[in-house]
Amino acid sequence: MLTRRSMIAVGAAAPALASAAARAQGAEPTPPSIDELLQAPHVHDAAISPDGEQLAILRTQVKDGKTTAYVALSKMSDLAAQPAIALIGEQDVRQIEWANDERLLIWITFYRDEKGAPYGVWFYNTFVPIPVRRVISVDLKGQDSVIMFAGAKGLLKQGFDTSHVVDFLKDDPRAILMQAWNDSRGSYGLYKVDVYTGEATLMEQGGVATQSWLTQGGVPMLRMDANARGTIGWVYGRAPGETEWKLIRKSRLNEMKKLPDFDVVAPTQKAGVFLVCQRMDGKDTSVIRTFDIASLDFGEVIAERPGRDLQTAFVDESLRYVGGAYWDDRLNYQFNDPSLGAHFRAINRALKDSCNVELYDIDLDHKRLLLKVSGPTEPGSFQVYDRQTRALEYVGHAKPWLRPERLASTEAIRVKTRDGAEITSYLTTPIGVAKGPRPMVVLPHGGPEIRDYLDYDVTVQALAARGWLVLQPNFRGSGGYGKAFAELGRRQWADRMQDDVEDAVAQVIASGRADPKRLAICGASYGGYAALMGAVRQPSMYKAVVSIAGDADLIEALAFSRREDGADSPAYAYWCGSMGHPKTDQDLLVRASPARRAAEITAPVLLIHGTEDTIVDPRQSRLMAKALKAAGKTCEHLEIKGEGHRNWSDETWKTILTQMTGWVGKYI
Repeated sequence: MLTRRSMIAVGAAAPALASAAARAQGAEPTPPSIDELLQAPHVHDAAISPDGEQLAILRTQVKDGKTTAYVALSKMSDLAAQPAIALIGEQDVRQIEWANDERLLIWITFYRDEKGAPYGVWFYNTFVPIPVRRVISVDLKGQDSVIMFAGAKGLLKQGFDTSHVVDFLKDDPRAILMQAWNDSRGSYGLYKVDVYTGEATLMEQGGVATQSWLTQGGVPMLRMDANARGTIGWVYGRAPGETEWKLIRKSRLNEMKKLPDFDVVAPTQKAGVFLVCQRMDGKDTSVIRTFDIASLDFGEVIAERPGRDLQTAFVDESLRYVGGAYWDDRLNYQFNDPSLGAHFRAINRALKDSCNVELYDIDLDHKRLLLKVSGPTEPGSFQVYDRQTRALEYVGHAKPWLRPERLASTEAIRVKTRDGAEITSYLTTPIGVAKGPRPMVVLPHGGPEIRDYLDYDVTVQALAARGWLVLQPNFRGSGGYGKAFAELGRRQWADRMQDDVEDAVAQVIASGRADPKRLAICGASYGGYAALMGAVRQPSMYKAVVSIAGDADLIEALAFSRREDGADSPAYAYWCGSMGHPKTDQDLLVRASPARRAAEITAPVLLIHGTEDTIVDPRQSRLMAKALKAAGKTCEHLEIKGEGHRNWSDETWKTILTQMTGWVGKYI
C-alpha cells in the first residue's frame, strides 16, 4: 500500500506539520500578502546524481537578515538520515545539477559587482539594472569553487548571462557544453567547459540569429535561430557525418517560444533521430513522434492523447523515452512503461488528486522518481517516490510559510455556452469568507492560444487574498485542446471568444456565488485585450478594468507585426488569420479594437505596459489611454521603464500586483 512519510531536513519540514501546529494553537489562517507571495523560496531545486545514489537539494536559510545558500546531500537509500551540507554562502541561487558524481553545478545571480555597483546598462539617460547570471562548480563540501568560463574573462565581461548549459555530456564527466555570447563575432558560441577548472574551448560559432543548439552525444545536430523579436524561428539540422547545416523548418514562434508545428522535445538513443511534438496531417491534436535529420522523415508516433495536445517528452540520462506530458485540468503523462503509469496514478491518489505531479528526475533503473509537486494550494515541493517500497517522501517545500489553508482553492467548472458548446473554466474561492455572492475578478489568459489549468498562480492568489472570487475561462481559441478548438477563435476576438467569457461569468452569477454588481476584469497580453474588449461589449457589467501589455488597436497591431516581422513572414500571416486581414476585414478590425470604441467604456481603466516590450508595442497602451481621456473616461496609464513583455523582475511583479489589486479594490 502507498504510504506518505514526512522527512525533517535542515531548514525545512513537511507543510502538514506546520498546518497541524497552527490548528492546535487555534490560529485562524490569514491570506498571504503580496510580499509573502513573492518572497524567495527556501527550496529552489533538486537533482539525483548520475549514479542514482545521492539526492542534492538546493536550499536557502534566512537568519539575522542574511540569506545563506547551501546544498543538502542525502543518500537515496536513506533519505530520513541527517543530510551532509555543502555551504555555498550569501548568494542568490536558482538551480542545481550534477556535473558528475563528485561535483555540483550551481546557478547564481549577481546584482552588484565587487565594488558594490549595480550591474546594468544606460539606455537614453536611464540606468536599466540587468542581473548577471553565472554557473559555478563546487565539490561535495561546497568548496573548490570555480566559475564556468573562468579562463575567458572577455566572455564574462561581455555577457550578462553565461548560464546556459546545452549538454551535460554524461559520457565525459569532466566537461559540459555551454553557450555564451561572443561579442567579437556578434553571436553565440558553443563551448566545451571543464567543470574542474572553468576553462572553455570554442567548439562552434553560431550565426547572427542563433539562439541555441540541441546535441546528441555532445555533437550539435540541431540549431535554433530566431529573429530579434522572437516571433519567427528557423530550425537547422546537421546529421551525423554531415558538415553543413540545412534548413529543416521555418515557422512562427508561439507564445511559449516554440515552433507550433515542429517542437523538438528530446534526443533519442539513435544517432540523428529526435523526438518532436507535431500535428500530423488529418490529426486534430499534437503527437510525439520521431524525426530523422538525415532523411528529414517523420517516423512512428510515440505518444498521443485524443482531445489533448502533447506538450513535451521526458527521457532519462541514457536517452530512453519515459513518457509524454499533456494537460487535462491537471498535468498528466502517457508513459512508455504501463506499470509506471500505475505508480503515477497511485501517487496522485495519495496527494488526493489535487496537485500536478511533474516527473522531474529519475534514476537509470527507473526505481526512484524525483517529483516536483504543485497545485492551487501548493506553491511547490519536491518528493521522492520509491517504486519498490511504494513510499512517497517529502524532501523539501519551496515556501513553507504558504500553508495550504492560507491559500485559496480552485475548482474546475464546465460551462455551457450560448451556442450549445462546452468550455472549461477555473473558479478560485478566497479563504475565510461567508457563503453568498462575492465580488469576482474575471482573468482571461494571454496568448490567445495558451490555456489555464489547475495550478499555483501568484496573480490568482493575490486577487483571492483580497476576498474576491477569480474566474479563469478557457474560451474557444485557447490552446492545448487541439487544432479545431483553437481555430474556433480565429477572427473571433470581439465575438465568440468574448461570448465564452461572458457565458462563464453568467453561469457563476446564476449559481449565486458571484455578486453581479461587483465584477472586475483583468488580464495580460491577449488577456489585457480581452479585458478592454469585455468592457466595450458589457459597459454595465464590469466596475473596474486592468490591461497589462494588451493590444488595443488591432489595425495598428497588425501594422506593427508587418513592419517588424515582414509582410511575407509566418508571424504576420498568423496574426492576420487570428485577428483578421487588414485588406479584407477592415470593418471587423475596427469593431474589434477597444481604442476605437473607447467612448463605449464606462468602467475605470488601468493600463500597465513595459517600455521595452517588443511583442505588444507599448504604443498600444498609449493609444488606449489617449482615446479614453479624449472620451472623458477614468483612466490611469503606468509605463514600467526597462521591462519587456514577460520575465519580469520581482520588483516589477510587486508593482503590477499592487497596482492591480489597489485599482480593483477601489471599485468593487
